[in-house]
Amino acid sequence: MRSNPGWGGKIRELRKMRGLTQEKLSEKADLHWKFIGEVERGDSDIKLGNIARIAKGLGIELNELLEYCFPKTARSEEEEEVAGLLMKLVWKRDKKKIQKLKIFIKEILE
Repeated sequence: MRSNPGWGGKIRELRKMRGLTQEKLSEKADLHWKFIGEVERGDSDIKLGNIARIAKGLGIELNELLEYCFPKTARSEEEEEVAGLLMKLVWKRDKKKIQKLKIFIKEILE
C-alpha cells in the first residue's frame, strides 16, 4: 500500500499527541526511524504488517489506527455490498480474478 500524505499526516498527529519522537515510535514499533519519517511524508510503500507495528508502537489496536486514518463515511447498502465483495476477492488472493477486476475497474474509471 502506498502511503500518502493524509495517511502519514494522521500517523504524525497521533505520534505527536502521544509525545513521541519518530525515534521513540520506531523503537516501540520495531521499525527504523527513517522509515517512520518516510511513512509520515508519504514517501514509502507500507505493508499491513508495518501498519500493525506502528499501531502497536502508538499503543492502539490496528483497527483503531485504520479508523482514525480512514474514517468511515455513510455508505448505502449497495456500496457496502460492493466493498465487501471486493475485500473478499482481495483476501482470497486469486491473482487472475484480481487482474481481471483491476482491468475492469480501470475501464469504468476512464
